[in-house]
Amino acid sequence: MAAENKINEVEQIKKLLEKNLEYSKEIYRMTKKIRNYVNFQKVISLIYLLLIVVPLILGLIYLPPLLKGVFDQYKDIFGAGTGEGASVQDLLKGPAGNVNLDDLNIDQLPESVRKLLDK
Repeated sequence: MAAENKINEVEQIKKLLEKNLEYSKEIYRMTKKIRNYVNFQKVISLIYLLLIVVPLILGLIYLPPLLKGVFDQYKDIFGAGTGEGASVQDLLKGPAGNVNLDDLNIDQLPESVRKLLDK
């Protein structure tokens, strides 16, 4: 009877070890999949970061020289390049002298300008 119990115990231990081995293999497969998924997510997050950072850096490098010409045109128009700000009144004065808008007669304006004012 004792020998029979010992044989049953050995068989139960073998079955438990085999079951444990199957579970360990299953856990290993799942861990491998999870590790691959995490590595994939790291690569994707790096790509997303590059998609955001690279255009910003390129913009900082290439946009200032391109926009300099545009800003220079506006500086010339408004007199910001000479250190004096040009107001709307200063722009209306122009080379012909001071334009007084209160004394302006609409009938003396060209026909095309009068049509624009009527709209």
